[in-house]
Amino acid sequence: MGTYGNDPQQPGYGQSQPGYGQPPAYGQQPGYGQQPGYPQQYGYGGGQPPKRPGAVTTAAVLGFILGALATVGAILLFAGVGSLTGVDDAGTGLASALSGVLIVIALVVLVIAVIMIWGSVLAVTGRSRVLLIVAASVVTALGVIGLLGSLGDTQTDAGGIISQLIGLVIAILIIVLLSLGPAAQYFASHRARRGR
Repeated sequence: MGTYGNDPQQPGYGQSQPGYGQPPAYGQQPGYGQQPGYPQQYGYGGGQPPKRPGAVTTAAVLGFILGALATVGAILLFAGVGSLTGVDDAGTGLASALSGVLIVIALVVLVIAVIMIWGSVLAVTGRSRVLLIVAASVVTALGVIGLLGSLGDTQTDAGGIISQLIGLVIAILIIVLLSLGPAAQYFASHRARRGR
């Protein structure tokens, strides 16, 4: 019966056991806390965050642009309301009715602008793409209605039709870009990181 330091199959005092307290040999996996064959996943204790796809960045930038244009449009509509307040159409109340309609339209455009800008912020940070898609869908629906109304009106100028068409194309492009596969994977990895 040998003692601890004298047994030929046991390392002696001061000698280290293979793998204990020593770094693993080249190509060897560390044993504790990792399983061989399973790489560290983003969001579960390691790995780099995924790189934001160009489609997400482009959609967010287009959302910021569309939100800024909608804000300018709302300001112009409010200015139009201000110019109508002094007009009195022989006491018919037409100016006040038109002012009320313009105020409602301006408020709707302003709400859409805020949602578009906030959705762009959420998209570019990887939090969510839903708000930007919803805002772009609303702009698309309103753009189609406005464009059809403008085409049916003979007094609409070409500049109005072109601006509506540009807004419609930008909104559709935002929806398409955020629906692509790399964008979906990007947002899914961020959801996994947050544990949702």
